[in-house]
Amino acid sequence: MADRAISLFLLLYLTVLVIGISGFLRYIKVSFNTQHQQRLIDNYKAQIASGHKINKQYNEIRRERHDTRNMLLSIQGYIRDHKDKEAEELLATFLQNDTVEKHYGEIDNALDKIKISGLHNLVKEKAYKIVEKGIPFSFEVNAEIDELPGSEIKTARIIGILMDNAIEATFKQAKPYIQFALLKHSPEVYELVIANSIEQKLNINTALKFEHSTKEGHQGTGLSNVTQLVENDDHYSFSAEVKDKVIMMTCFIQGK
Repeated sequence: MADRAISLFLLLYLTVLVIGISGFLRYIKVSFNTQHQQRLIDNYKAQIASGHKINKQYNEIRRERHDTRNMLLSIQGYIRDHKDKEAEELLATFLQNDTVEKHYGEIDNALDKIKISGLHNLVKEKAYKIVEKGIPFSFEVNAEIDELPGSEIKTARIIGILMDNAIEATFKQAKPYIQFALLKHSPEVYELVIANSIEQKLNINTALKFEHSTKEGHQGTGLSNVTQLVENDDHYSFSAEVKDKVIMMTCFIQGK
């Protein structure tokens, strides 16, 4: 009788254990399926959201393309009618270039005197970048200039290097300043002056040496690069000096 009771008890225990294990396994399976379904739902929602975003971007691109086409057609019309000022104003509006608010008039007026289109556009780009960065800037061209002695490409490189250096050197200064001047002394003698404020001491003789680079005074290798450009070229003479925390770079362009 006792043995039978024990057997029944063991059978009942085993039955309960089997039911418990089955229930636990079922719970795990259901939980796994639920999580899997939730992941599928989340992925589906993410795909829908991504699809909406892509569709929105596509529509925006289509609108921008349509607007760009209309703008280009309008500019083309102004150019065809030789209305350069209207074309430039329309382009500035489309690019949201707030030239009026930033008072670019002084630059534009001075640039009108540079009739060499390549140099005109180069200096304008650099000057606008200076103003965009909020660096105080002085700009002077004293006479109309429709040609310069020497190589236009070399002159452009010199101007580009010196202005880039000035921008880089002053960008993080507490009280920055940049000056640009292109002066006509005679039909055969021109003077380019680019000056900028500096905060650290600078050994100008070292800076002028070939391949020299300094990140503390005047940024980069600009001075040595210009020295190399003008070496053995009678059309150019370059010098630089430091005075009262200002580095002044002067390049004379001369000859026929």
